Amino acid sequence: MAKNPLDFGVGQPTIGHRSEPSSVCFFRPPVNALRRQYFLSFAVIGSVMPLMSVFLSQEAGFDHFQIGLAMALANVPMLLSPALITLLADRSVDSRRILAAAFFVSVMVLGLMYVIPNLGVRMVLFLFHGLAFVAMLPLQDGFFFSWAEHQRASGRESVPYPKVRVWGTIGFILPSVILFFLLREDGSTSRILLCAVAFGALAFFNTFLLPEVPRTGASESEGSGKGEKERLPTREAMRALFSPQARYLCLGLALAYMATIAYYSFIPIYFKEVIGISERHIGLVINIGVTLEIFFTVFMPKLQSVLRLKGIVIVGLVGMALRMGLLALFPSLETALITQVVHGMEVLALFIAPVMFIDRLAGNRFRNSIQGVFTMTVGGVSRVIGAILAGWIASIDLRLLLFYAAGLTLSSALLIALRFRRIPDPSEEANRGSTAGALSAETGKETDS
Repeated sequence: MAKNPLDFGVGQPTIGHRSEPSSVCFFRPPVNALRRQYFLSFAVIGSVMPLMSVFLSQEAGFDHFQIGLAMALANVPMLLSPALITLLADRSVDSRRILAAAFFVSVMVLGLMYVIPNLGVRMVLFLFHGLAFVAMLPLQDGFFFSWAEHQRASGRESVPYPKVRVWGTIGFILPSVILFFLLREDGSTSRILLCAVAFGALAFFNTFLLPEVPRTGASESEGSGKGEKERLPTREAMRALFSPQARYLCLGLALAYMATIAYYSFIPIYFKEVIGISERHIGLVINIGVTLEIFFTVFMPKLQSVLRLKGIVIVGLVGMALRMGLLALFPSLETALITQVVHGMEVLALFIAPVMFIDRLAGNRFRNSIQGVFTMTVGGVSRVIGAILAGWIASIDLRLLLFYAAGLTLSSALLIALRFRRIPDPSEEANRGSTAGALSAETGKETDS
């Protein structure tokens, strides 16, 4: 068998090889590479996102409505890029090659943004950065779930998604600590771009160390029969995503993502203009909640055993609405600090549990594509519309914006609580089938699972 050129001779075992005992599964090199990938990609986000609106206000002189338009522009690539790139991953192209290309483009664009201070050029470059970057997260998720599914099918123990995704949370925090010192000299928020370039370059190199995942979609297609027309993974993903089983989850999350883009686009400005927190400390305040998020993510499996995934989504959304309402009613440093406590549940509800639900709908043929289609149709559309509406409302009053976002979030929680039925984990169905078979053998009767 030919050596994979992406392995670079590092001696790292691929997924298809015999693995170590399950007791050391979490520490195997392939898992370390996956954890590093999440750590570094989220560090790029953590370099830019907490201070992007302050950057646009301070360096570019944007008013609130213009900031909303800029955030909408930054999310326009979500309408196309994720679905196309994840389709490539499901059809013919190695996900690791796509990730490497995307990080390379992102690093080049962010570097040019730093050395070319012209506002118009920066905004165009930011759009190109979005085209490359917005597909990375769903592609990484699809890659992880493909790896985990192959582990399961091969009878080897995998790692729960939250225990890998938590390294993204840790990566998100680190840039704010670095920027605290970088911004101490002259306060220029352009330095966020330098930080993003550094982490993006490391993420690019790490893509060459990711494990190989044997392709299953192609073999399924070949074995489906000559007379059967080959199905497009994106179409299959779209059908599953908007089936009666998931449509109310998607609609509720769309409302929540509209609230999220409103909150995260303008909360740094709210902290600065309404509460009076300096630029140097905004990232640190935000990352108090992100630090607590680590513990929520690590203990998510235990929370899931009590609340189930649906319960986690509802509790997180209610906490998010409460957080926004309190900040609007009591704008103070104390409120900003206290309300960071609910951030962890909010992230579980919006960015971890939905990804796990969506993967339960996926087949091996479209495990990558369903993440991309979800990001495009639910995440992208809601964020573009939400950013424009948020900019308009923020131009009227920032506190009104928080009340508006809280209302959207509560509507989302009610819709999911009342209309969405939980999507069961395939392992539950398998266990139920095994139990039914055992009962049938004992009693000599057929049982309904």
